Amino acid sequence: MVLAMVRRALLRHGMVRADDTVLVAVSGGVDSVVLLDCLHRLAPRMGLSLRVAHLDHGLRGEEGAADAAFVREAAAARGLAVTVGHLPPGALEARGRSLQEAAREARYAFLAEAAKAAGAERIAVAHTADDVAETVLMNLLRGSGPAGLRGIPPVRGRRVIRPLLTVRRQQVEAYARARRLPFRPDPSNTDPRFLRNRIRQRLLPFLEKEFNPRVVESVARAAALLEDDHAYLEGEAARVPAAFPLEAGALRALPLPVRRRVLVRALRAALPKGSRVRLEHLQAVEALLDPGGDRGVVRLPGPLEARLREGRIVIAAAGQGVSDLPPPPLPLPGAGEVRWGSYRARIGPMEEAGEIAAGPAGAPKARWSVALDADRLQLPLTLRAWQPGDAYRPLGAPGRRKLQDLFTDARVPRERRGRLPVLADGRGVLWVPGFRPDGRAAATAATARVLTLEVWEESSGAA
Repeated sequence: MVLAMVRRALLRHGMVRADDTVLVAVSGGVDSVVLLDCLHRLAPRMGLSLRVAHLDHGLRGEEGAADAAFVREAAAARGLAVTVGHLPPGALEARGRSLQEAAREARYAFLAEAAKAAGAERIAVAHTADDVAETVLMNLLRGSGPAGLRGIPPVRGRRVIRPLLTVRRQQVEAYARARRLPFRPDPSNTDPRFLRNRIRQRLLPFLEKEFNPRVVESVARAAALLEDDHAYLEGEAARVPAAFPLEAGALRALPLPVRRRVLVRALRAALPKGSRVRLEHLQAVEALLDPGGDRGVVRLPGPLEARLREGRIVIAAAGQGVSDLPPPPLPLPGAGEVRWGSYRARIGPMEEAGEIAAGPAGAPKARWSVALDADRLQLPLTLRAWQPGDAYRPLGAPGRRKLQDLFTDARVPRERRGRLPVLADGRGVLWVPGFRPDGRAAATAATARVLTLEVWEESSGAA
């Protein structure tokens, strides 16, 4: 029965494809051992290759080493390669987070690296229906919103898969007994200091006894329904550009659930890596949209500050200040000049492409120019200030880069960053003078209509 449920989950959610390599995360506990056994039995008929990964978190001394040895033996018994990682004692405590949260972050970082090294397309982890119920109740007690009440998604980021998510823990244990599978019990799963364990040991048994003997299935089913709603709303939010500055009027026009998701996405992009968007951050930024609300400064991690300025929500490093300069729309179609702070910009007409010359990236000079593919732009174009979280894919780069990282690499002083002009269209950043343009709109030999832009500081004059 469990094997059939795992196969059904793999197929229903498109978790794997033929010829995929799956990295199976195995702690040595009963859930992960059963997951490994099921995938090993299904791999030949589904065309999968398996590898095993295990992380010793450095918390259990000799017991942790014994767990790693057990996983090596379990992998060898099935003819599978295994990657074992070790954290030094005290490494998790030094991260400044709760022990369980720090362990989770370390584990997923290790699995991502192991999957990359192994060329694995998928990472399989052994969450069960009981884990879903525990997560939902834990988030409910913390006052979580809809995203937290949807529990644990079956697929995350198209890479992390959870084939046991519809299987009860008691079914997992029965499968292990029937197959005579050895496993390693983890004492931390019964430690009452952790909220999840208290929910597992006290709250869920009480609810099953006094209210609903199938409470785990009921909570998991409700979470699955919320997951469907969440996926739809995330899709709607993805249609809206989510990078600061954000137009207040456009945000107010959005349905509240979509607006909040747009704000969350924008905050995630702007906040330092590893920061969490907490409810108080979201509510404080959202309050800036209230016509009768406070027009003060919202303090954010980083430290960053958000405020409403010129009808837009803008964000900047705390104490650095936000540029007061409104973004002038550029005169399109046609040609002309605009002023932004100490800079002037001259835009050329959209005309048929000729020979395109590109200057060196980041070249220090008083004038800069760029050639763009006019048919790939989403008008209007504006010159505006840089905002933390701004990112784009420079021409020739393998992926997106945050402007903050580009400025740091180019040693642009912090006090100058907010005064540099950023060319943007309706989809985001296009170009910053001195850097390569965005690859999505840079003119090429195949461009039909070229738009040219020159930018210079007025003190430097026009050549």
